[in-house]
Amino acid sequence: MKKITISGSMKSRDKIKDTKEKLERLGFEALFPNLDYSEENGGVAESQDEKSKLAWDHFKAVEESNAVYFLLPQGYMGTSCKLELGYALALRKDIFFSEKTNDIGLDSYPKAFIDIDNLEYLRDLIESEL
Repeated sequence: MKKITISGSMKSRDKIKDTKEKLERLGFEALFPNLDYSEENGGVAESQDEKSKLAWDHFKAVEESNAVYFLLPQGYMGTSCKLELGYALALRKDIFFSEKTNDIGLDSYPKAFIDIDNLEYLRDLIESEL
């Protein structure tokens, strides 16, 4: 089964959950560690140790996946996503963004920009490369 890690801000938790479900219906094992982490505080780590653990859990998911899909509403990419992008690049993972960030540096890395309403295209791209 193809594995894909979803990366995105916990501010978009509902969109992440929706995207995860859509990808799973398309035959992916969709990874987003700690998705239900501390819903009462919006998924924000309360200490440096917690933040570090959450980051390393996500890095492990990136390692295990074939590709990383960055969910970027209005093009927003926070610090954690930027670190995950760098890690995915170092591991030579296929990278996809849901939309442009309007940062020429960041927008030069994805193989494609694929809206969450067109995830079938993402599946087709990944399957054609496996």
